[in-house]
Amino acid sequence: MDTVTVNSKTSALVSPKVAKTKAAPPSTSSTVPAVSFGCDHVQSLLNPETRKTALQQHALIQQTVFDRRNASQTHKSRAPDGRPVTSLIPAYLCLQCSMIITPENREKHYETKKHVFYIESRSGCLYCRQCRDFVYDPTLEAARLQRGRKKRSFDEMNNPEDQKLVGVNSTFIPCRATGLRGLYNMGQTCFMSVIMQSLIHNPIIRSYYLSEGHRQSDCDRDKEDCTSCGIDDIFSEFFSSEKAEGFGAVNMLVSSWRGSSTLAGYQQQDAHEYMQFILNSLHLANTNADSPTGLDNTDSSACPCIIHRAFSGQLASTVTCSSCHNTTTAIDPFLDLSLDIRQRAKKKKGDKSSEPNGDTPSSSSLHTLQSSLARFTSPELLPATSYKCSHCASSSSSSATAAAATKRLLIRGLPPVLAIHLKRFEHGAGPASGNGANGTSQSGGGGNSKAGGASSGAKIEERVAFPLMLDAAPYTVRGAGQGGAEEKEKIKKEEKDKKERDGKEEKDGKDGEEAEALYSLSSVVVHKGRMESGHYVSYAREGNEWFMFDDAKVTMVGEREVLGAEAYLLFYVAQRV
Repeated sequence: MDTVTVNSKTSALVSPKVAKTKAAPPSTSSTVPAVSFGCDHVQSLLNPETRKTALQQHALIQQTVFDRRNASQTHKSRAPDGRPVTSLIPAYLCLQCSMIITPENREKHYETKKHVFYIESRSGCLYCRQCRDFVYDPTLEAARLQRGRKKRSFDEMNNPEDQKLVGVNSTFIPCRATGLRGLYNMGQTCFMSVIMQSLIHNPIIRSYYLSEGHRQSDCDRDKEDCTSCGIDDIFSEFFSSEKAEGFGAVNMLVSSWRGSSTLAGYQQQDAHEYMQFILNSLHLANTNADSPTGLDNTDSSACPCIIHRAFSGQLASTVTCSSCHNTTTAIDPFLDLSLDIRQRAKKKKGDKSSEPNGDTPSSSSLHTLQSSLARFTSPELLPATSYKCSHCASSSSSSATAAAATKRLLIRGLPPVLAIHLKRFEHGAGPASGNGANGTSQSGGGGNSKAGGASSGAKIEERVAFPLMLDAAPYTVRGAGQGGAEEKEKIKKEEKDKKERDGKEEKDGKDGEEAEALYSLSSVVVHKGRMESGHYVSYAREGNEWFMFDDAKVTMVGEREVLGAEAYLLFYVAQRV
């Protein structure tokens, strides 16, 4: 039998946010939705080249389902003792090769053959694997009602009762409502657009808002002041409509202006600073009065808001005295890591990426994200003039004794979403700070005057290679082998408590720890042009495909273009959350 091949498109589950969009009242002339195809994938099946073969195969399967009682309408299996058992679950007949498969083997058949359409063995209805649901297509539904035979009279299969039933109980949900829409530039607002696109295509944030995590009807804030209501509007529009043109995020822009006076107006802003603002604003909008009220709260991991559950991690800063070897540890929360990418960097103890004179390797060598993370977490020598050990002072009369020390930053707790900021903008004549996160970064891309002025600033154009898959284990306390048994046990207990609060099953063993440190690249923010007058674009992954968002323009791109971009912000999502 002939085989029909269908080009697979991006698969996406139908969003529960569709419930927010009320269906249009049925037309007075007809209650059946006036659509040409049940979904975009059926349109590919019924193209002029494959239409005839597909309809013939569909008619033959319908005859098999309804007329040939020897056909398997349920699949058979065997019990553990070997007895034959007939399941009450229907089987599925592949429309593209007529193979009879069980619901359990349907996904395996798709992965092997890339066949998308199946006919349910009892009713003859069409199931689309890409939509993950049964779809109503006028052409194929007419053939099903005819049971694969010659046409019956129009009145016989289109009576008013059937039309009314279909019109009331069916809603046309397009397959393309997957959030692939641009945002109009409303006056140098590209800095906001790229951050919004990164949040929209972040699976954790998307799941929260599409599952009604924030209800505008239950929100006590003024809609113009609430950024959470603003992003909820964007999700409602992007995932419940087949529109392909751009969207004007007016509510989000107004709420951002009202939330921060420095953002008001049409001057360009820094995307990293806007990201920090919007995360803090969404935290406040989704936090109860009894929860931590700021992103700098030391116990931010206990905050139940979606922002802390997604982005919150912990840094451990350890200082070891070279005289008495006493170690002090300070725990600091972070929502993003700011990494230095300058060619010249402060020499650190044990930093293999640095040359003896304190310079990084020549510009001909490839600068990678991993090397920046290694430098961020490598030991740093502190001179005696900048450190005083309180433990050494216990054996002397002075309150503190000056001594050299070694300082090291390591990640103590990894967040589900690891946001990384590459410091591309420098201001002033002096060098920027060394290690730091959440506020210690250089920023100001796009002509943001409040960050220090364009006249004394510079942009670092160096490309930093970053991977699609990131292993963050070497940069953690546990992975680097730092901390004693007591500290490691404390970290393990805190992680266990966090998983219990989130309702997650704990995975013991080394394999579980390594899996939790593996991240997949979710989105990339790029700054193009000069520091004084640049432009932001972003890349985001949807399924297995990558798309570039340039204001209202959305373009499919390849992985090579994404990996070759001059990244400014990187968003990685844990493979196992």
